Amino acid sequence: MLNGLVEFSLRYKFLIIIVFAVVAFLGLRAVHDVPIDAFPDVTPAQVNVYTESPGLAAEDVELLLTTPIESALAGLPKVQEIRSVSLFGLSYVSVYFEDDMDIYFARQLVNERLQEIGDRLPPGYGKPGMGPNTSGLGQVFWYTVERAPGVDPAQVSDMDLRTWQEWMVRLVLRTAPGVDDVSSWGGGEREYQILVDPQRLYARGLGFSDVINAIPANNGQVGGNVMDVGREQFLVRGLGLLISTADIGGIVLKAEDGVPVYLRDVATVVEAPAPRFGAVTRDGQEVVLGMALARIGENAKAVVEAVKGKLDVVRDALPKTMVLKPIYERTDLVNKAVGTAVRALIEGSILVAIILFLFLGELRSALVVIVTLPLAMLIAFIGMGQAGLSANLMSLAGLAIGIGMMVDGAVVMVENAFRVMAERLEHGEKVNRTAAVLTAAREVANPIAFAIIIIIVVFLPLFALEGLEGKMFKPMAFNIAFAMAGSLVLSLTLIPVLASLILKPKPERDTWLVARIKRGYRPLLDKALASKRIVVVSAVLALLVSLALFPFLGKEFMPQLQEGSIMWRVTGIPSTSLNESIATSNTISEAFKKFPEVETTLAMIGRAEKGETADVNYMEIYTALKPEDEWISGRDIKQLEEAMQETLEEVVPNVVPGYTQPIQMRVEELISGVRATLALKLYGEDLQQLDRISAQLKDVLANVEGVADLSLEANVGKPQIRIQVDRDELARHGMNADDVLTIVRNGLGGEPVSVLLDGVRRFDIAVRLSEATRDSVEALRRIPLRSATGALVALSEVADISVAEGYSFVRREQLQRYAVIQMDVRGRDVDSFVKDAEAAIGQQVTLPSGYWIEWGGAFENQQRALARLALIVPITIFFIFVLLYTAFNSVKYAVLILANVPFATIGGLLALFVTGQYLSVPSAIGFIAVFGVAMLNGIVLVSFLNELRDKGLAVREAVLQGTALRLRPVLMTASVAILGLVPMLLSRGVGAETQRPLATVVVGGLITSTLLTLVLLPVLYEWLENRAEQRSLKARTEEETP
Repeated sequence: MLNGLVEFSLRYKFLIIIVFAVVAFLGLRAVHDVPIDAFPDVTPAQVNVYTESPGLAAEDVELLLTTPIESALAGLPKVQEIRSVSLFGLSYVSVYFEDDMDIYFARQLVNERLQEIGDRLPPGYGKPGMGPNTSGLGQVFWYTVERAPGVDPAQVSDMDLRTWQEWMVRLVLRTAPGVDDVSSWGGGEREYQILVDPQRLYARGLGFSDVINAIPANNGQVGGNVMDVGREQFLVRGLGLLISTADIGGIVLKAEDGVPVYLRDVATVVEAPAPRFGAVTRDGQEVVLGMALARIGENAKAVVEAVKGKLDVVRDALPKTMVLKPIYERTDLVNKAVGTAVRALIEGSILVAIILFLFLGELRSALVVIVTLPLAMLIAFIGMGQAGLSANLMSLAGLAIGIGMMVDGAVVMVENAFRVMAERLEHGEKVNRTAAVLTAAREVANPIAFAIIIIIVVFLPLFALEGLEGKMFKPMAFNIAFAMAGSLVLSLTLIPVLASLILKPKPERDTWLVARIKRGYRPLLDKALASKRIVVVSAVLALLVSLALFPFLGKEFMPQLQEGSIMWRVTGIPSTSLNESIATSNTISEAFKKFPEVETTLAMIGRAEKGETADVNYMEIYTALKPEDEWISGRDIKQLEEAMQETLEEVVPNVVPGYTQPIQMRVEELISGVRATLALKLYGEDLQQLDRISAQLKDVLANVEGVADLSLEANVGKPQIRIQVDRDELARHGMNADDVLTIVRNGLGGEPVSVLLDGVRRFDIAVRLSEATRDSVEALRRIPLRSATGALVALSEVADISVAEGYSFVRREQLQRYAVIQMDVRGRDVDSFVKDAEAAIGQQVTLPSGYWIEWGGAFENQQRALARLALIVPITIFFIFVLLYTAFNSVKYAVLILANVPFATIGGLLALFVTGQYLSVPSAIGFIAVFGVAMLNGIVLVSFLNELRDKGLAVREAVLQGTALRLRPVLMTASVAILGLVPMLLSRGVGAETQRPLATVVVGGLITSTLLTLVLLPVLYEWLENRAEQRSLKARTEEETP
């Protein structure tokens, strides 16, 4: 069949060229259309549910909102796990579905459940709603809205900034294609506040609820249908909306002897910021931050471009006293990361061309082979477009690994065609180029096809990965498979056609390089064949030595991607107020100004109104750095991080700082709900017990070597003022608990009672007690209430007011409460750290029954990936064995080639050990690639030796002649694969960290495996053949002797 394909191609040369010209055109279009991102989108299929209940404490949020929502969602199909955080004023429940669940269907299911449960939640505590349909890495563009230089806060308040952001900037940017939402953070949400003076209120014989009820009763717009007047029809509208503070103040609460009592008589009406849970400062100034969120599956780069396209419109519309400044955009990182990968591809391709020229000694054959590279890559891009993959660090790394392997088939084909033409020329025949190419192709078509199919099969384990690692590495595997399949088709169609058109028959003379290698190789092979035992024993010893290094190699899930900016996580004590946190952020940004590398410092304190789950004692500080070529201090980014950490510990000793990077932090959070590399989760029921045991665990972990940024989320210690109703006293005064709770919820908490509409803008109207009534615990005790008889009663008479400590938040996972201790591991690998930590915990901490611990974060994934690979790798090896058996129809040769594989690990393990890199998922992929190339060379060599044997050559003769003839293609395929990866090995760009371990393994592994293919394989082949001959001789003599 394969020979038929080659014959067809050579018969219809012009047709084949046209077909591949069309393929190239489609490929170029695919390159243009494929979405570009820095990182594969690793977001699990998840739906987030937020329920806002302003003013409610964490324990109450868990009891009233989180638990019923979790229980309702737990029964949905394909739910993997449910995590939740209940904190002050917010319930956040995240439902994780299996990867194959369609996200829109998942959202529909969740929405249906929320409709059902909405009626069962207690009224007045907020309605659950779904978060934006964006991926965890969806924050593609950040910007700030701030005062123009020279404008002071008296002219433009924080409230004005927020109003413009919320009702103008956000609405314009939301119309950009691909944007799901734009979230706002910081500033003050404008609110109309009615500040009631209780003394004046009760003096008029009115109660607090009279004011609350009067607002909605005086704020409405109704339709009165139509009315016929003569021959015309008129619409009837009833207009009664409140439009200003004067309108609100003019509401009549009651009339005394015909004299109206206005709302302004008992209260002051002001425009003021609503109570807030967070703020944003930039270089010490309060600003408003906007974040554009890309919809799931959108092209990050296109979304950023679309948002930037709208910025001019926004800037023109903003008043002259405000400016909009972009602060972070994903495309910077995307361009750098893709640039790193593209550079590796181009440099690799150039090196490959040079190698081909050095080995073949003539330009024409090198040109024919090089054609495969761009075409195979374009075929891969067509595949990516069809499979819906994006071009990112991982998928482009797949192409970079494949550079060497893509040309392997073409190298073998062209080299053989060149040799056949030269042979015919030497015999004095007239060379028919087409016939010569056909003969050459028939010799190598089968081994090429089997070798390339085996390389594709070798990458099967990557397709079996699940979860985060699956999303990371499947694009790479897909790309290698597409490119290799493309190169197989090219090797059997276009390459023979081009070879027959371009190659010139000329006598085969070894190039200077090949001649030198052959001179050294022949004596080496003779020695090896003479002392087979020594060769085999030393190879096995080398393998054992390299395997002995295995325990000393650290293991980690993924090397860290250097994004070129730093994200600080700073946690204060739970009782910290928002103003105190703002002051801390200003101190930090002042301290960071002494670092010349820092361009700007943006502190995000607490949480935005949607989408974050942090309290005001927590802040994330984004430090954007100048490009590294502008740094004058001579530090690298690691030294800068350490210097900044030391500075932080000096200037703000009362907080816990830690550093990471923007995308890395989001990825870690997506993986396991924690924003750190590693997390120890302690599950149990009682919050006090969780607090006590987790403190013990933290002390134990602090003494384990390699721990960094160890933090236990300080949970208890949130000061609370508890107002507990006294039912007996209430009954004595003829009052209800609601009288007290209304004062707490509205009078103190300021819950909105209505909305003021101003064009498209909507502002809440809240009724609160005046400032003087709620500025201390003593003032609260004196708040007057009206009893049934009209007498005034102090709040402290009908309720017990006490100060206590409560919880900042309650975390739940798998419907269980848990505490989490976060840490990063530096200077050693995660695997051994976890072992040491578990041993220490086992000795020093005893867990009560009903409490257990689990590790989360990157470690969890590493375990899952390794377990998965342990199952799938043996299956793959079996598949390869079956393919080899099919190719040679002999178990003997299949085993011979497979035996080559373990020896390919020697160089890879040594290279990792020498460079001090860890065994991670990318390095495991490197080993897979090495196995593929090692087998390719083995197949080509063994099939050629078999052909020579079939022609009647003796074993030794066949081995010597075959290896000499096959030396050039074997060295070419290996050196092409090695040099194709050298740029990846040496690159220092963004994303180079994830690719370096992979390149290290391939380069190291191929050096040893090529040596073994050329020395160990002939030795084993001759030994097997001699044994087979002796056996058949023995059998024949036994038959002949009667």
